[in-house]
This record gives sequence, C-alpha cells and structure tokens, in this order.
Amino acid sequence: MRYALVLLLLLLSPAPARADDIGGFTLSASATSVSVLLTTDLLPVPAEPQGEAHLSYTRTELGSGPIGRSVASSLWPGAAVGTGLPQLVGFAYPVQVNAAHPGGPADEAKSGMKATAGASKAESFAGAEQEVPFLLTAQGLASSSVSTVSGAEARSTSVSSAQTISVLSGLVVLSGVRFESVAVSDGVKGSGTSTFAVGEITVLGRKFPVPAPDAPPDGLLKALEPLGVTLTWPTAGTELDGTSATSTGEGLRLTVDVSVLRTKLGLGGILDGVLAPLLPKELVPLLNPLRKLEVVVGATEAVANASATAPLTPPEAPADVPAAPPPPAAVAPVPEVPGSPPVAGVAPPKPVAPVANARTGTGSLLGFPGVPALLVVAGLGVAAAAAFGLKSLGTFLLGGAPCPSGHPTGVPGLRVRP
Repeated sequence: MRYALVLLLLLLSPAPARADDIGGFTLSASATSVSVLLTTDLLPVPAEPQGEAHLSYTRTELGSGPIGRSVASSLWPGAAVGTGLPQLVGFAYPVQVNAAHPGGPADEAKSGMKATAGASKAESFAGAEQEVPFLLTAQGLASSSVSTVSGAEARSTSVSSAQTISVLSGLVVLSGVRFESVAVSDGVKGSGTSTFAVGEITVLGRKFPVPAPDAPPDGLLKALEPLGVTLTWPTAGTELDGTSATSTGEGLRLTVDVSVLRTKLGLGGILDGVLAPLLPKELVPLLNPLRKLEVVVGATEAVANASATAPLTPPEAPADVPAAPPPPAAVAPVPEVPGSPPVAGVAPPKPVAPVANARTGTGSLLGFPGVPALLVVAGLGVAAAAAFGLKSLGTFLLGGAPCPSGHPTGVPGLRVRP
C-alpha cells in the first residue's frame, strides 16, 4: 500500500519546466600554459616578436551544422607556422594533433596530446614537461579546452595550469599558477566566469607568497626592477552582450630587457670589450642575440553564443470577409419565361446581342490573332517572293536570245513530237 501511494504521488506531481532547446550556436575555447616571445635583430622579420613558442596549447571550435574542430600541441610555434607550414614545405607541423567533424579524423592522440571532435562536443588536451634551452624550464604544464552543446545550453571551458616555471636558470621562479574561463549561453542570455591563482614567486632565491590574486605582493616589483624585469599582473573578466558571453584570462607577463640584465650580471664588459674585437663584424650581433624576452604564464579564453529554437506554429487563419449584399429587387432583371404573358406595368427586357469573347473569338483570318498571325503572313510573303525570284532566274539562264533562223528557243518540250 505504501509503494502504491508513492507511485501515485510521483504520477500526480508536475513535471519540471524544461528550457527551450538550443537552435544555432557558436563556441570556441583556447588555453596556453606558457608563452615565450622573442625580440631579436638577427631575424629579418618586420614584425614583433620575431619568434614565439607556446607550451601546452589547446583550442576547440564548435558551431551549428554541426561543425567541430580541436587542436592540441605541446609546443605550438604560432598560427603562421602551425597552420601555414603545408603551403611552404608541403607537410604539416608535426608536434600537434587535430580532430574535425564531420570530415574527420574524429580523434587523434600523441605523446602528451589528445584531440577529439564530434557533433555536440570538441575537446583537446596538452600536458608535458617542457624546456626552452637557456631561457625557461617548466614542470607540470597542462591545458584543456572543451566546447559542448546540449538541449538547454552551449558551454565553453578553458583551463591552463603550471606547477613550476623557472626563467633564466632560476632568476625568477613561479609556482602554482592556474587560470580558468567559462562562458555559457542558453539562447536567452549569456553568462560566464574567469578566475586565476598564483601561489608563489621567487626572485634570486627570495620568496614572495601571493595571499590574494588581486595585486602582486609587497616588495616584488622593487626586487625585479634592478634586473631589468617588468611584471604585469594578470587580469580576468567576463564580457556579456545579449546571448553572447566572452570570458578571458590574461596571463602573468614578465618582460626582460636583456641589455639591462647583461650589465647587471657583468656580461656586457666581457662580451663587448673582450670577445667582440676578436670576431668579424658580421658575427658581433651573435653576442647579443636577444633584445627583449617576454614570458606569459597562463592565458585562457572562452566564447559562447546561442539562439533558442524558433517555434514552428502554423499561421493564423484570416478573418472571415463579409459577403456583399444582394442587389435591390428593382434593379434585378426579371427573367422571361417562354409562353407567359408580360406582367402589367413592367416592361419586358430588351434582347441583348451576344458579344464575342476576346479570348475565344477568332480575331483574324488565320484563326489566331496578334504576332503569330503576322509571322505566318510574313513567311508566306517571303516564300512567294523567293519562288518568283527563282523562276525569273531560270528564265534568264535557260531562256536565251531569239534564234536568227527563226527556230524556237528555250527549254524544249520533250512531251511534244517535232
């Protein structure tokens, strides 16, 4: 009896309200654990930076169609090389995995990299220990980008993290860095969040814990200034525009002025005063290969935009148009009944001559009016003129002049005996 009562209550309870289904949608997510940007005078590139490397790079895209794409790379050289290399040398950049829908492949995996793409979800992951020789060593790098769509919402999520990053052989060490951005759209409005956290920063062995992510710890900027290092604190935020949401996390940026650092470390006098005179002038720039070094730790972006499904309701029926009132009885003609005498005081209707219908009447001698009749008449005239001309030409060619002896000329009549 108790189970029957519970079942009855479940059946009688109202069903929860269901959100409108998602119609069109556009999603994208990207994340990078560490980016190294190099400015040098050795490469003849008219743009800055002249070199770039992105460690643990991921990106996903998902849109109506559906169309999905995901990319993951443990060492991404930038879009110019990563996507443009096949046009230059005929083969793709090898340190990457790609997935696409519907063209495929649906998934691809290599060491420390994985990418999948489907009709409702695109996901990519990259994570491994990385090193840029002489510049940076990183441990515990990981990034992931996910774009998904369900019946009620479209969501993009990007996460990047780094356990330990050592810049210039321990000159600056960062620990416990994590960024996360989320963007959601339900077809009615957009929403999202973006957060970051930094555990600790060490400068020449001196540790600076970060109690709150709002601002850098006290004394950190003063410790970096003599080394020619400028620190830009990270930011995170979400921008909403109707049904669209864009969440971004700008990473912690370290900008190193290499010339100031060389002087601080006492390398300028050795390189410029001792080694430079011993080398040809063409090789002297090799002693100063870098002019500026930028290290960006953590970067995320998530974008979501969707529209609700339009209801398929039939159009409303038009309002009934009132019928026209019948004509007055005095105006209506009285039909004449054969064999009945005329009514007194009412004149019988006058007979009306039938009018030929413009559509059904012949309208011309040929039975069809207008341009077709003119074309037929013109054709007959041209044929008659051609026949007359041919006959005259035959008479001119075969008739000949009169015979001096009086004999008949022209075409002989073969049917008449001479």
